[in-house]
Amino acid sequence: MRVYNLDEIIRSALLTSGRPIHYYMQYLHYGLKAVREIGFDSPFKIKSTKLTVDANREVTIPNDYVDYIRVGWENGQFVKNLIEKNSYNRLMNLDSDGNQIAYPDVETDQGLIYADNNDTHSNDKSEHIGRHFGHKPTYKNSFMVIPERNKIMLDPSLHNAKNIVIDYITTSTTDSASDATTIPAYAADAVERYILWRFSEHDRNMPMNGKLMAKEEWLQAHKRYRSRNYQLSLDDVLKSLRSHTYAAVKS
Repeated sequence: MRVYNLDEIIRSALLTSGRPIHYYMQYLHYGLKAVREIGFDSPFKIKSTKLTVDANREVTIPNDYVDYIRVGWENGQFVKNLIEKNSYNRLMNLDSDGNQIAYPDVETDQGLIYADNNDTHSNDKSEHIGRHFGHKPTYKNSFMVIPERNKIMLDPSLHNAKNIVIDYITTSTTDSASDATTIPAYAADAVERYILWRFSEHDRNMPMNGKLMAKEEWLQAHKRYRSRNYQLSLDDVLKSLRSHTYAAVKS
C-alpha cells in the first residue's frame, strides 16, 4: 500500500506556504497533532491483539488503548462479536478476606428451552406452554469497559472464555519506530492542510479571512479523505439490509 512519510508531508507544506526549513520543527509539531487527531475519528491503522481472560472474567486493557472498535472471540478465521452492556457493577466483587472474586451469574434463564427440559416454561415434549410475560433479552454475550480500573469485564456466563480478541484505536500508528509516522496516501492532503491551518492560527501576520480559509480547506480535505477511505457501495447497502434476514418455513 502506498504511504507517505510525515517528513514528506511537512516539506510539502513548507513549499506550499513558501517558508524556509527553519519552520520545520513548528510544522512537525502540528503534523504529529494531525496524525493523532485524525487517527481518533478516521483511524489510519487498527491494532488487533488477543487478551487472556483472568479468573475474575476480566481482561487488562493494553497501555496504548484509546477506544475499542470490536471485541469478540475467535471462531476459526472469524471473530464473533460481543455486545457492549452498561449495566454491570463497576466495583470489584470482594470476598470476606478482601480478595477479588468473579461475580456470579444472577440472571434467570429467561424461559430458555434446554435439552434436559430443565426449565419452567416448557412441558416434557419441550413445547412452550405460554404465560411467559415480561420477557426481555439479557445479551449474555456482552462486555463492559471500565477505564478507571483499566479492565474489560465479561458477562459471568462466559466462564469458558480463555481469550478474547480486541480491535482498537491506538495512541500510536504502529509499534515500529521506523514506521510510526507513515500516513496512508488518501490522508496525506488532510494532514498537510491541518498543519497549514493550525500554523496560520498563531500567525500574527495572517488576516482573519486567511485563517478561516485555511480552516475550511482542512475541513474539506478531511471530508475527501473520509469519502475515499469509507466508500459506500450498493453491495454494502444490500449486505446491511440482509444481515439479519433468514429463510423460514413457508406454508
